[in-house]
Amino acid sequence: MPTPDAKPDFELVSHRLCPYVQRAAIVLAEKDVPFRRTIIDLADRPDWFRKLSPLGKVPLLMTDDEVLFESAVIAEYLDEITPGRMLPADPLARARHRATVEFVSALLSDIAGFYSAKDTAALEEQRAKIRSKLEWLEDHLGDGPFFAGQAFGLVDAAMAPAFRYFDAFVRIA
Repeated sequence: MPTPDAKPDFELVSHRLCPYVQRAAIVLAEKDVPFRRTIIDLADRPDWFRKLSPLGKVPLLMTDDEVLFESAVIAEYLDEITPGRMLPADPLARARHRATVEFVSALLSDIAGFYSAKDTAALEEQRAKIRSKLEWLEDHLGDGPFFAGQAFGLVDAAMAPAFRYFDAFVRIA
């Protein structure tokens, strides 16, 4: 972990449309952390990227001599090393928020399935999954305007990329 007076040099390796990259970028922006963005073509991954990414996915957060992967891990790391917290202090509430971030990851997977549905039946199956997850989220929201009330948190950063799909849902489904 960097010392309080040392500022790490962050590079976010990304793809233009990846919602998981967007999560990391949202946390970086929310925490006012300067960073550089390197965009790669996932259809033609560079050799240097394959060596750094054990899962072959974006985002990667490179800092000093370290590389972090997985958007939830990157978001929590950024939260821990910067002022202000985006996760609750209470251990049980923090665990519920982490679980909800994972739940939102499943929602994003369902959204990808919606866009790649091969036929009407598959489209309807994905639509039902998405609707079910959105209903669950609605039932578990706090008093707003954010997931847990007045403060923007990691759940909100995880969920925000899903909002860009809502107009398409109305048109397609």
